[in-house]
Amino acid sequence: MTTIIDILKNTPKTNCGKCGYPTCMAFAASVASGSGNIDRCPFIPERYKRDHKASSNTDGSHEPDIALLRELKAKVGRIDLHSRIEDLGGEISREGMTLYYLGRKIIISPNRINDPTGGELDPRDQILLYNYLFFGGKGELTGLWVGLESFPNSISKVMTLKRYTEDKLAGEFKETPERLKDACLRLGGIVPKECFADLCVTIPVLPKVPIRIHFWDAEPAEGFPAKAKVLFDKRALDFLDIESLIFAAERMAETLVNESSDTDE
Repeated sequence: MTTIIDILKNTPKTNCGKCGYPTCMAFAASVASGSGNIDRCPFIPERYKRDHKASSNTDGSHEPDIALLRELKAKVGRIDLHSRIEDLGGEISREGMTLYYLGRKIIISPNRINDPTGGELDPRDQILLYNYLFFGGKGELTGLWVGLESFPNSISKVMTLKRYTEDKLAGEFKETPERLKDACLRLGGIVPKECFADLCVTIPVLPKVPIRIHFWDAEPAEGFPAKAKVLFDKRALDFLDIESLIFAAERMAETLVNESSDTDE
């Protein structure tokens, strides 16, 4: 059975978006789960595509949610979660490790990730959370905020973040910054005392992975469109890999838009 890692290795890992997904990891996860079509990536070698299809089920799909998750669960099963509680910002209960992800209480065990109602999370969210466990949350945050471009090997990824997170926030909340503020606060967002934008909010996506949003509203009279800038703690790569950081920001934007839409209704 082909895994997400196998598929990802055969992509260009440039997040070009030609497959229709924001990142190569998202594309690989979709293909591995059976919901995506490997032919949508024009860069994967044809021989690998044929081998992949041959290893799939007769209907062309994989068993759901098994590729990378199976590997991750096996690795998490060898981790002493108790020793990582403090660094990860979680707690241990009879149900497993509990922590907050985008304002939701999440229960994590070596075999399952779900919310208190028992509902299982999207495979992509599970991958993000398991990666967070792997990194171990070692050390403290700096409190210093930097753009994605400040991290090594991020040149090809900056546009992905802009397109699927920053531009999405700017387009959704132009002329309505209060809607953005309200949605952020519902996710546990914190408004700093000093802000050089029209709105600044820090959202604890995960306990050790806060993301700050700087938002400037549109000024039509002066010809300036709305703009959003996403910032990360200077030590963010000590808590997640860069692909996971981009995905965390993307999910944050999606959740904020949904939160705002629910309120409008």
